[in-house]
Formats: sequence, C-alpha cells, structure tokens
Amino acid sequence: MLRSTLATAAVALVLAGCGGEDPESGATSAVTSTPTATPTPSPPADAPLPCVPGAEPFTGPAAEEFGAEQVMAAYCMLADLALEQTRTSLALPVPEQDGRDLRSVRVILTDAARRKHDDLTGLTLHDVSRVPRGYRRADDLPHVFGTRVGPATADLDGQALVLAFDLQTGLVLEERGDDSGRHLLLPVTRSGRYVLVPDGDGWLVDDWRASFEQGQVGLVSGWS
Repeated sequence: MLRSTLATAAVALVLAGCGGEDPESGATSAVTSTPTATPTPSPPADAPLPCVPGAEPFTGPAAEEFGAEQVMAAYCMLADLALEQTRTSLALPVPEQDGRDLRSVRVILTDAARRKHDDLTGLTLHDVSRVPRGYRRADDLPHVFGTRVGPATADLDGQALVLAFDLQTGLVLEERGDDSGRHLLLPVTRSGRYVLVPDGDGWLVDDWRASFEQGQVGLVSGWS
C-alpha cells in the first residue's frame, strides 16, 4: 500500500513538472530565454603598444620580416629603457651617475656589444658632463623634465633590425646666486640608430650610434 502511494506521488510530481505543455513549445521557450553573448571585437594584430602615445604600426620590409608587433616591441624596449632612466642617477650629469644603474642597459646587449662598447653613452638619456657656466643642477626632483621619445623608422640590416629615433629631455637647473627656487631647463636631443637582433621572444641591442645636441638654457614650460 505504501509503495503504491509513493509511486502515485512520483508520477504526479513528474506530470506537474511537465505542466502539461507541448514538448515543442517548451523547447522553444528554453531557447528563447538563453541570453545571446555579443562577441567583443579584438584589436588588430598590428595595433601599437601603448609605450609611446601616438605610435603608429610599423610597415615595410622590417615589419614583413619580423612582424609589426615584434618591431613595436623592440621600439618599446628602447623607449622604456630611456623613460626608466629618468628616475635613476642616469638622469644626472655623467660624473654623478651611479654605475649600478647601468645594469639595466648592459642586460639588453649582445655579448659582442658588451665587448665592443665600454661606454654606454647613446643608450643613456644624455651626455652632459658639465652644466653651462653660471648654473647648477637643481637639488630637488626631478633631475630631468619633459622627456619624450620620438617616432621611429624601422629598416633591415642583413638579418638585423635597425631602429632610428630622437629623444628629447631637459636637465633641471638653477641659476647660481638665485635663491628664488626658479627652475630652468637645459634641453638635450639624442639622435640614435640602434641595431637589434632577435633573442627568443625579445630583442638584444647589437650595436648603436648616437649624437647629442644641447640647446639654450630656458625657463621650464609646463612645470607643475
């Protein structure tokens, strides 16, 4: 008797769950209630990395050989190297620089480049050894101001990638005898050509050539 009652209850529950609806209409209802996910469009494969605002994707033989993303990665490595130096002793005049801060430069060199280059000038922000007469470097931070990495061109040199670009920065100075706290800038432009070779998923610098040009000391523009 108990088994019969339980069986009857089970059948009733099954029927109640079906609700007496037509199977086809129930299937249609289930499909309708499922939300449809809208796929998010992915960025183009050659979209520039955000290391340099406004950087355009690389094109031409170098981009075809290595891929536009890889060429951009090499450019960003050099740009980041320079921007990181603004927060180290490498922003100071050369005699005041701490050799330990050059480690970040040496780690991106090939063995051949380490043997060839004892002087790493050209991969550092500037070549200023002495500030102009009548001025002194500012004691407070930052040591440099307005550092900007310019757009790069990419070429091939055999199996190597060649990137060329300018970098602008300004050493923060004070005029001797002026205790007002007024800051001035010694603008410096570095024009460099860098030869890079692939190293796994990254790049190493195999050679470089750079020149520097100093401008006239002037008031800081945009100082906050």
